[in-house]
Amino acid sequence: MVVLIRYGELSLKGQLRKKFENTLVSNIRSVMRVEGFEGRVEREWGRLYVIMSELQREEKEAEEVEKKLAKRLSFVFGVVSTSPAFVCRADMEEIAKRAEELFGERVKDRTFAVRARRSGEHPFTSVDVAKRVGEKLRRAGGIVDLKEPEFEVYVEVRGDRAYLFSDIFRGFGGLPVGTQGRVLAMDSLSAWFAMRRGCDVDCVERCEELLAWACYRKVNFVSFDFEKAIKSDYPAVFCSYAMEELKEVLETLKEREMPVMFPLISEEVYSREEIKKILKSISNYISQG
Repeated sequence: MVVLIRYGELSLKGQLRKKFENTLVSNIRSVMRVEGFEGRVEREWGRLYVIMSELQREEKEAEEVEKKLAKRLSFVFGVVSTSPAFVCRADMEEIAKRAEELFGERVKDRTFAVRARRSGEHPFTSVDVAKRVGEKLRRAGGIVDLKEPEFEVYVEVRGDRAYLFSDIFRGFGGLPVGTQGRVLAMDSLSAWFAMRRGCDVDCVERCEELLAWACYRKVNFVSFDFEKAIKSDYPAVFCSYAMEELKEVLETLKEREMPVMFPLISEEVYSREEIKKILKSISNYISQG
């Protein structure tokens, strides 16, 4: 098994893509090292793969450990999603056979759908793969339902390898922490948004979860009031004022000497309460090694 990692915005950065990808890989390795996961990271355009060490695979159930790692790495900024995946050759019959071995019992007497995609040159299409795998699973007792299935099987064929999986853990996207400058955050909520935009942070509010979100990069906890903050040497200040609270600081903002970011000025994407829950939720997935 491997952990398949999908990333998004990095591929849009042209000549900087390599730097951004290197930072993402470094952050993933830091999380693995600090939290006790052993393995290596391999790269491919638009994908990263984490291969766990054989030693760790012998000590623990491979599927359970890699599922745990996949979930944890979905909290790394820059990652769009992750999946613990089984690997086989990019041969349609081998893919179908492996799918039956892995998922035959799990789809028995349940509705299922096969979602296939392909990258590279192959003597078959994505539709061919989906049909062949679907046929195998139907014979194993599954019931095809492409609209509202109880269980979904994913097949991703890339080059000479095929990846089969049933779990997709959605990440928060953004940019890897460390690809932008170090900014000041007035509280932990705005610090989360700053890190999501690739910034290292110094934060006025102490919050232990920030270190894990920062992939164990340095997070300094500092003392600033808002008036001094906007006249400091930081390239930008992040704070969590909402639209209705801005009037309280409008006069102070006139004295600002750098950009001041208000990521919570609109709650169309995330509300303040949602961010509080997300910020704390990482504690549930931090490995104790």
